[in-house]
Amino acid sequence: MSPSLGDAAAAQSYLWLIIALPLAGALVNGLIGRRLGKANAAVIAVGVMVAAFVLAVIAFAAVVQGEPLHFRGGTWFRVPGPDGRALVDVSWGLLLDRLSGTLALVVTGVGSLIHLYAASYMSHEDDFGYARFFTYLNLFVAAMMTLVLGDSLVLTFVGWEGVGLCSYLLIGFWYTDQQKAYCGRKAFVTNRIGDFGFLIGLFALLSIFGTVEYGAMSSAVHGASAETVLGAGVFSGKTLGWALTFATLGLFVGCTGKSAQLPLYVWLPDAMAGPTPVSALIHAATMVTAGVYLVARTSFLFALAPASMAVVTLVGALTAVVAAAIAFAQNDIKKVLAYSTVSQLGFMFIGVGAGVFFAGVMHLVTHAFFKACLFLGAGSVMHGMHEDTDIRNMGGLWSKMPNTAKTFGIATLAITGIVPLSGFFSKDAILAGALFSANHAYPWVGVTAYVLGTLAAAGTAFYMVRCFALTFAGKPRTDVAAHAHESSPVMTVPLWVLAILSVVAIVLGLPKVEALGHWGEVFGEFLHPVFAQAGEILGEHEEHVVLWPFLVAWGIAVAMGALAWQMYAGAWRGAPEKIVRAFPALYRFTLDKFRVDELYDLFPIGFIRGLAYWLWRAVDAFLIDGVLVNGVARFFGFLGRAFRVFQNGDAQRYAAVMAMAAAVILLWTVFGVGGR
Repeated sequence: MSPSLGDAAAAQSYLWLIIALPLAGALVNGLIGRRLGKANAAVIAVGVMVAAFVLAVIAFAAVVQGEPLHFRGGTWFRVPGPDGRALVDVSWGLLLDRLSGTLALVVTGVGSLIHLYAASYMSHEDDFGYARFFTYLNLFVAAMMTLVLGDSLVLTFVGWEGVGLCSYLLIGFWYTDQQKAYCGRKAFVTNRIGDFGFLIGLFALLSIFGTVEYGAMSSAVHGASAETVLGAGVFSGKTLGWALTFATLGLFVGCTGKSAQLPLYVWLPDAMAGPTPVSALIHAATMVTAGVYLVARTSFLFALAPASMAVVTLVGALTAVVAAAIAFAQNDIKKVLAYSTVSQLGFMFIGVGAGVFFAGVMHLVTHAFFKACLFLGAGSVMHGMHEDTDIRNMGGLWSKMPNTAKTFGIATLAITGIVPLSGFFSKDAILAGALFSANHAYPWVGVTAYVLGTLAAAGTAFYMVRCFALTFAGKPRTDVAAHAHESSPVMTVPLWVLAILSVVAIVLGLPKVEALGHWGEVFGEFLHPVFAQAGEILGEHEEHVVLWPFLVAWGIAVAMGALAWQMYAGAWRGAPEKIVRAFPALYRFTLDKFRVDELYDLFPIGFIRGLAYWLWRAVDAFLIDGVLVNGVARFFGFLGRAFRVFQNGDAQRYAAVMAMAAAVILLWTVFGVGGR
């Protein structure tokens, strides 16, 4: 039964509570949490998350059966012009439609499970550290929901910066460890570089439209086409088409920072220095997907900028294959999952860049389930292995940690794209969509992305099965592995919930009965109202389903997974060592992550440091200190020392000087003047 108008109005008026509840939990734990004790701090943190999830479900149900919910606030700030009228008038409001509602369910739902898991995982912390951790975690969710529910780019940017701050706090949670503190700073600085691009894009759009509210911008470009914008320009002559390309590329620079794409991906692998629940929440299910959400949210703008869509697609494809290659040689279980996250984010950008927006968002949802399960499973393994993260020291954990092993195995099959798990439908829909890209201005981009994405998919199957085999198969390779133990139910129950979600999420990718034979996935039909405008701009048309890209991707996943199993748990166990001995330089280069960090240390970091040093020497040390400050002081010091020779307090010397001066004056008067 459809909800009444009053129900929709009630859900709309309480949207702000989805943000306020986690924020309230953060404030309570931050102020008095250490005095409440661990149990009460956990109850507060988990309770506000569950309450926010319930509200998100109620609001989502109202949206599914009705119109989007839009909570309109008042004017936030305004910039008056010379005539008194506002040049810029920014109001704040919250928007929950089918896209933001889906993200709200993922953030609050998966976030609730991770909070529950963390209640046990972080139990070794003292009362202050425990309360501080949940303060940061709740604050992060509040910021993420601000990002998702904001009805304008300005409010989205507030949440964008909020999750960046919380990421810094959570990655560097154990700040007494200098290396972990450095990783937090690295994440913060790298994200600030991307955020500068976001601001450029925001200001550019503000100059084009006079507003950055999503609804207003969508109305402004209604009926426009990419050809019109790129040709004569639109928006009453305020700007030409290239301005939209510039603005959307600026937004995408922000996305490369927050969603860890080339060249700003380097912070995410080091972010594994934070507690494992942080990795699961921030770097698998929520924060790193913010860039994908932003492109999807502004799809009607990117559709008008084919060059920007091409850049998004190619960067995503390159990131997917590069990160997959690096993951081949990693031995830290969390580092493997970190580079896997970078690679899977690349797939999502292929989807939104190629115009199959629903597939990119669908992979965002399914990835949140199985990657959170994998990270939490890694945390369970570390818990049983006394915090050892090297998969070469594990082995045989299937019998020691059966619940962790089974859920980790299900999530591994899901991410590799094995039928009938969810990853098959979401990832392969992206590859098929790229092959038949809607970006007709650059048709070669889709084919290139398909080839690179297929290589990345092959790599995903190999390194994930390798990780699972070295961790759980065979016999224990160390004494710690031989005595490993299963985690508590508080940690394993969330694992099973996420593993089940990784399976049942296949319903998102199934074709609707009335759409058999066409692109009619359930999730695609569900999100169609959100992306309808972008589809019209791109020239949306029905396409018959071509099954062979799905079959090729499935065959590659099976083949590469089987190869990895044989090499690390089967008959070819000696093959990896032989390959390493045959190609030691290549192995070391891959193990060192292609030495990208070292390259960045040379340029731009080393270059900027050197430039800053010489500028300091020239401007501060020489000009300011040396000339203006110390130079003036030295000059007058020299004058003082010179005059001190004559002004030394010797009265006889003064009399002699006066006599000599009088004689000189007399001689000058007599001979000099008289001579003339």
